Amino acid sequence: MLFRKSFQKFLIIIFLTFTISFVNAEENSAQKEPSGFRSWFDWDTATGNWNGYRTELKNKGVTISSTFTTDVGANPIGGLKKSLIYSGFFDVSVDLDFEKMASLKGTALTISNYLASGQNLSAKIGNFFGVQEIYTAGNYFFGELDLSQSLMNDKLVVEIGRLFAGDVFALSDLWQYYVSGGINGNFASLQANVFFPVFNIAAWAARLTFQPNKNWQIVAGIYNADGKVKDPDEHGLYFKLNTNKGYLAISQITYKHHQKKEDNNLPGSISLGGYYQSSKFQYLSDSSSYRRGNYGFYAVLDQMIYRGDWPEFFGPSHLRSDASYAERVKHSYRRQVVVPKDRPMGLTAWFGGYVAPLEKINTQLYQITGGLLYQGLFSSRNQDVAAFCFILGKFSDQLERQGSETVLELNYRFQIGPWFYITPDLQYIIKPNGQTNIPNALVLGFESSINF
Repeated sequence: MLFRKSFQKFLIIIFLTFTISFVNAEENSAQKEPSGFRSWFDWDTATGNWNGYRTELKNKGVTISSTFTTDVGANPIGGLKKSLIYSGFFDVSVDLDFEKMASLKGTALTISNYLASGQNLSAKIGNFFGVQEIYTAGNYFFGELDLSQSLMNDKLVVEIGRLFAGDVFALSDLWQYYVSGGINGNFASLQANVFFPVFNIAAWAARLTFQPNKNWQIVAGIYNADGKVKDPDEHGLYFKLNTNKGYLAISQITYKHHQKKEDNNLPGSISLGGYYQSSKFQYLSDSSSYRRGNYGFYAVLDQMIYRGDWPEFFGPSHLRSDASYAERVKHSYRRQVVVPKDRPMGLTAWFGGYVAPLEKINTQLYQITGGLLYQGLFSSRNQDVAAFCFILGKFSDQLERQGSETVLELNYRFQIGPWFYITPDLQYIIKPNGQTNIPNALVLGFESSINF
């Protein structure tokens, strides 16, 4: 009954959005040729250019954007209880470029708000790696409040405010093509072990990013580790800076190669990172005992192994493959990017590994994941992406009757236009929550996203 009511609300929202957007498309049909319904799907966003106001605002330094993403899934086989569940996530962000607004070179402010809805299918299955990457508990959240300053000809970026860690650390841009929350957008095992602000939860922080050229990037951040900010009842508005809860210090170095269309070679990248959190951690086997301090390491790499043509990129300039971090930081973190990545058609292999050595306090000791993506599997669909991955997470030996959980995922993203995609998805979960007494689960569903 709860799912039916939530899903009905979702359908009403989508119907109204498409109706309003289509009316706007008819009013603005002169933007592109040919006019009409097909032209609407060729627009940059579902709501168009607002009769020119959107471009006018952007030229004055104000960018307003929003995206709605939904996951609908069911487990007809396995798990604790068979269910059909919807979850949704709506974000609205405002980006202020003070260089355009007040001639403050390199200064920008990004502000984001989020609205979550729906239920958690993994709670019905009983597994660890969430099968709906978009699900989060709660409803409204105030997100990031990121004040940034670019220096040294945009080689150095300084950020302070309410920041995420998951927008730059422990992730791959390719993981956005998957529906499993095990990797989209970061290592789920890392998030289970330490305080790691991601998705809709931001924390007081400072961050430095040094990018001497298009190939290398070094980033380091320090975050207030007060877990109170994760409380859904606080709605992201818990602004107290409580230093007694410790801090999270994290750094990462990334090397990318052949990211330009003109390189005419196989693109790839590698990131290495590590963190230390100074907080007190409870022992898994003895709730009365604590240890101060926790740490871990990770690596993420990808390499294209077969390359075809490089399709024309129709997205915003800050999402181009060779865009600098100084360009990207002026725009809010979007967990699920509707615009297809600026990459060539072809086959890419990727791998990720995370390790947390202290098994007495860490729920997950390591996570290993890898996969393949093929963009343009069909020549007439050069922006579609077929994706496969596996995820393996090993639970601590301090947890009784929990070994490891494995997830296999296969999906295909139909890129309908620059502002809309739909991804039919299949997942198979082996030993949910690392337990043998929960039947292996098959999950069938889809994800869709609309950029307004």
